[in-house]
Amino acid sequence: MCHLHGFHPWCHGAEFQINGIAGKSFSKTYHLPQRGKEGTTKEVITCHVHEAKFMDCNWTVRKIPRDIHYRFFYSQAGRKVVDKECPQYKTDSKGRNVGCHFDNISGFNYFLEHHFLVNGTSNGTEIQCNDAYISLNDIEILTPPNININCRHFSCYMHWNMPKSIQLSENSFQLEIQKNSEKSFRLITNMTKERNFVFKKVAGKYTVKIRTKNIVGGNWSEWSKPQEFGYEDPESNPLTFVLLSFLGIAFIMLFIMGYLCKRYHMIHKIFPPVPHIRDQLNDNFHKYIQVVWEENKILPEQCKIEEIQVIEKKANYPKN
Repeated sequence: MCHLHGFHPWCHGAEFQINGIAGKSFSKTYHLPQRGKEGTTKEVITCHVHEAKFMDCNWTVRKIPRDIHYRFFYSQAGRKVVDKECPQYKTDSKGRNVGCHFDNISGFNYFLEHHFLVNGTSNGTEIQCNDAYISLNDIEILTPPNININCRHFSCYMHWNMPKSIQLSENSFQLEIQKNSEKSFRLITNMTKERNFVFKKVAGKYTVKIRTKNIVGGNWSEWSKPQEFGYEDPESNPLTFVLLSFLGIAFIMLFIMGYLCKRYHMIHKIFPPVPHIRDQLNDNFHKYIQVVWEENKILPEQCKIEEIQVIEKKANYPKN
């Protein structure tokens, strides 16, 4: 007797050959027929694990016959034949089962292969089923991590967290950095285990996105949502360049004016200007002439005589 474990998909049949000796050698072949009536296409099963706790399985739907009712079965214990039915079916617009969703996969052994099977009936007749043995580690699709970016001076520091996974091994990461104004500039960096990256940037706006996968194998995750970082390149924006030039010129002019004002203030403080001395004698003299002229109505000819007399008395004229 030989006990066979469930490692061989049996929906499509199998052949077993027994060889032995009973006085002479002999050989016997046994054929296990396929299960169900063969259809036009096969129900290919695809499953994937995501967010470390959910699993979704889907299968192709035959076009003929159109009234097929599908059912999905699985084994929760590793290396066993199917013994449980789908806990939550996904249906299409015609109400047919086209997939199965698992809210919790904690009961599965992630390191062993599990048996998945889908079959169907049409008008009460069973059609050919399809099955596969799949390890959950091989079908996990990781969620891309979120990137935190901090830019200072002439470099940008990027950091991300390790995504949730059912696997215990480390992850590989791939960064893609592209300059917005130059589509030809595209930097792809592959890293193992690291969760940070320093980008020595130049002026300009950039976008970055990241994806990840398990280091021992598996599929790449989807790319994360692109994030923008950096500063606008003045050369690519004429208005910005003109504005920066104007501000630079204004700053230089203010600096020069401030310097000159400060210098003038120092000179004025060291060499104060001489105050204007009022000539009270001449001022009073002219006022006196005007008063005499108006009060006595002196003629111009007489003014000369009077002026001579006043000049003679000028020396004795009071100061106030």
